[in-house]
Amino acid sequence: MVTFSPARKTKNGQGLVEVVGVLVCLVPAVLLVMDLGMIAIGAGLNDQACRDAARAAASGPPSDLSIGENRNVSAGASPYDRALTVVKKIYSTRLPMKVREKIEAVESVRDIPTDAGGAIDGEVSIKTTIDIYPPFLAGAVIGPIGVALNCKHTLPITYVVPNKNP
Repeated sequence: MVTFSPARKTKNGQGLVEVVGVLVCLVPAVLLVMDLGMIAIGAGLNDQACRDAARAAASGPPSDLSIGENRNVSAGASPYDRALTVVKKIYSTRLPMKVREKIEAVESVRDIPTDAGGAIDGEVSIKTTIDIYPPFLAGAVIGPIGVALNCKHTLPITYVVPNKNP
């Protein structure tokens, strides 16, 4: 004969309900952290791409060997093309983010050495934009437009005009 004691109660299913309750709270939090991590990775990638593009643009001759402040440099000019080559070739990813192939380049040339040659006194500014498309919760809230982050770096021109008087 089996007797049941009133102090002993069965708890069938209680553990499963607790696990589901925890998962309902934990899964969205983890997905949101992953989205925020993706945005942080994109910001770092854009900063690195901008810095390297500015370094490439500043490493050669300016677009025009004349003195001028805050000149916009467009496609086809040497500094712009050097910067764009860096962005296109190095910073294409398979992640849900893309550095835009349209950059903004501005150069300032304050002094150009004469026939004796020497370093050009000036600087180049490059501005890049990255579009990030978070794949989980943030992406559902933001929608298909994604998040656009900008970065701007300014570096001195490192080009040295050759000596014309041997």
